[in-house]
Amino acid sequence: MNLTIAEIRELPLAAALLDGDGEIIAATPEWNGAGPGTVLFALRQTRLAVTVVAADPAAAALLDGLLATMEVTADVLEGTQRLRVTMLAASLRLVAGRRVTTVGTSHDVIDLAVAGIGARTALEVHVDGRPAFPVRAPEVAALALVQLAVNAERHTRTTSVTLIQDGEAFHVVWPGAAGPGTFATARNRRDRQRWGLGFCRIAADTLGGAIYPPADRGDGTVGATLELGLQDLTLPVAAIRGHRVVKATRTWDEETGCLPGAGVEPGSRLAACLDAASCAPGKAVSCDGWAARQVRDRAWVAIPPDDVLERARDVLDGIAHERALWEGIAPSLQTRVYALTALLAGRLGAPLPRVPAGIWNQRMGALAAALRLPMDIPRLTALGGVEPRIAAYLAAELGSEMAVDGDDLLLRVRPGMERDARLLGLVRVGDAVRLS
Repeated sequence: MNLTIAEIRELPLAAALLDGDGEIIAATPEWNGAGPGTVLFALRQTRLAVTVVAADPAAAALLDGLLATMEVTADVLEGTQRLRVTMLAASLRLVAGRRVTTVGTSHDVIDLAVAGIGARTALEVHVDGRPAFPVRAPEVAALALVQLAVNAERHTRTTSVTLIQDGEAFHVVWPGAAGPGTFATARNRRDRQRWGLGFCRIAADTLGGAIYPPADRGDGTVGATLELGLQDLTLPVAAIRGHRVVKATRTWDEETGCLPGAGVEPGSRLAACLDAASCAPGKAVSCDGWAARQVRDRAWVAIPPDDVLERARDVLDGIAHERALWEGIAPSLQTRVYALTALLAGRLGAPLPRVPAGIWNQRMGALAAALRLPMDIPRLTALGGVEPRIAAYLAAELGSEMAVDGDDLLLRVRPGMERDARLLGLVRVGDAVRLS
């Protein structure tokens, strides 16, 4: 779908069209500059910037720390472990709304995907080698292929897949016949149940490509495809006139199934958006997670990207979903990833994990040695305490001493670290935080 400059100004979002130098070509009335979490959608030689709800600063700091830790962890690993964690770190950075600036080739994508498929599945992997072509963010493209392979194993019980690079596309191919040709997923976290295929959509959007569901290849095999280089607008948006879709982006078609020419079903989410927009002509309105604007005889309806906190939750979902890619690394490295994941989850409303005292005492000794904590570790006598990996990480990063005060085990905080975002979920006791 092509948009004119006038139509860009009508979109129901805080958005601006930017040229290659970042100068504004056109903007909606709500645009007030790029803020934290601004999402960029490639549109040929330009970019459409869309702002989202600002983040909680503490959650944003924890998210940044987690992403940085994943990247540092990847850098110190070797071999297959390095490939797997590198792939996950870059992909989580993309999910969080950060830019991924790496470049590589299609051969890099295949190497990364083979490493990931080996961790996530029992599949035998074959590679159909072709001349390499350049790929932006090869780690992200690779993890999308991993998801397609996992999906093939789970739903078809195939025991092998072949990875094929072809022009500007990658195919995950396996023996059999195709079933229903759709992906039951969504780009927004609230509208999907599983992480993997939702990530595939987000990855393809960011890479300027598209994901295609399994289809028969005519030779007794089935293939799911990641195509790159399309550069179409990937913001899901549609123009509605007379309660009929008159034009829409491909991503709108994927998300809603309401293609150009289709009528708006009464009582649907889309109908509710149109009703809300008609009550406030010219203004961008929000309705059930979508956005709409009525302009003269037509309305624009868009599905905005997730806000920063929802993306942080998506990162946590991804770490849990892709546990096989980062587990098995050295305890000192795994502890940092686990602790920051738990602390971020705590900032977003989840309780911090705790364990009984016996387990805490047993595990804490090994972790203190692995992290080389420069302090003595008292014996926990209370009923339980904060998960040892969190306690050990905080002690290594922020603590000066562990001390016992009755039944309480306290971590005294080093001067200048008292307001660190990593401590906000813990109970303060003077210059210390309670670990029991």
